[in-house]
Amino acid sequence: MSTRSTPPPLPVSARPQRAWPILAVLTAATLLTVTVEMLPSGLLPVMSADLGVSESAIGLLVSAWALTIAVVGIPLVRLTIRLPRTPLLAACLIVIAAANLLTATASGLSLALTGRILAATAHGLFWALVVSYVASVIPAERLGRALAIVLAGPTLAGLAGLPVAAALADVVGWRAIFTGLSVVLVLIAGVLWLILPQVPSTLPAGGGAWDRSASRVIAVAIAGGLVLVGHFAVFTYLTALVTQLGGLPGAAIPLMLLVFGVSGAVGIAGSGFASDRYPRSAIVAAATLVTVGLAVLALSSGQPVVFITGVAIWGIAVGAFPPILQTRVMRVSTTAFRPLAGSIVVTVLNLGVAAGATLGGLLLMRPLNTPHEGAR
Repeated sequence: MSTRSTPPPLPVSARPQRAWPILAVLTAATLLTVTVEMLPSGLLPVMSADLGVSESAIGLLVSAWALTIAVVGIPLVRLTIRLPRTPLLAACLIVIAAANLLTATASGLSLALTGRILAATAHGLFWALVVSYVASVIPAERLGRALAIVLAGPTLAGLAGLPVAAALADVVGWRAIFTGLSVVLVLIAGVLWLILPQVPSTLPAGGGAWDRSASRVIAVAIAGGLVLVGHFAVFTYLTALVTQLGGLPGAAIPLMLLVFGVSGAVGIAGSGFASDRYPRSAIVAAATLVTVGLAVLALSSGQPVVFITGVAIWGIAVGAFPPILQTRVMRVSTTAFRPLAGSIVVTVLNLGVAAGATLGGLLLMRPLNTPHEGAR
């Protein structure tokens, strides 16, 4: 097969200054979608009280989101693989916004869960597409830095989205926060439609089948998923652990989310250079640092300074890890396999999210609640 069967780079790739509007709107989109994804983690107490269920039950809204993506991700990518990328990305945001409104108006956990599952379906497709889209418009030698910008969205969600949501929850209510995010998502979908080049499917003729790069993609994705099991086992219930493990008052929850977000920004700031220059060793270093941060948290035993130190180390590592991992996946994949590679890594990572959130729920219900039962 001729190497000319792959699409030529878009004009924006040859003009770096034109890439910034594209990267900016995609960063805004990733920020908003991840904020929506993780809202239950930041609003755990108020959602639990309003819906009349336990905090562990609210954690299911995170687990169900991740499991939905794991189930529908690859089939949806295969189903839409020949559709133009830009309108598909915009449509994903609109569906997430509509489903998010369903959760905002839910009278009970079951309806809230339905909205989350619908939003997660579109979110899984969006995230499978966005990384391969960036890889199609940015030169290979700058891919790590470009993905670091776009994947700063999740870090900014931790830095700004979740702390602001947690701080406002007692003022405007969690439902207003969900509703406001839906409105902004629709606006971003419109901007995305106007700014992003109308890119056709990157699938070359006869492409889309599994090829030799699939095994490499799967191996890298599974390694990343295992890291996220540990990460989300703790992060899903961070708001509860602040008081139960960190020895801090409930009022410190927004501050801890802010510390985590700022630390993540530090990590992501160096991730682009690291993934472009040292892709393999950077992945190992980031994964090791996640382990160190979680170990420090586990050893804090009610000591606030130790707990905060663990949050900072953990935040740096988790900020750097996703863009390093995603860049590596795109580089080990062939051009023809990139759309499916994106869906594979999203699927495996969300299995890690679901497993981590479920494990965290079990830990939260058993050893950590017992010492505090008398204070309830």
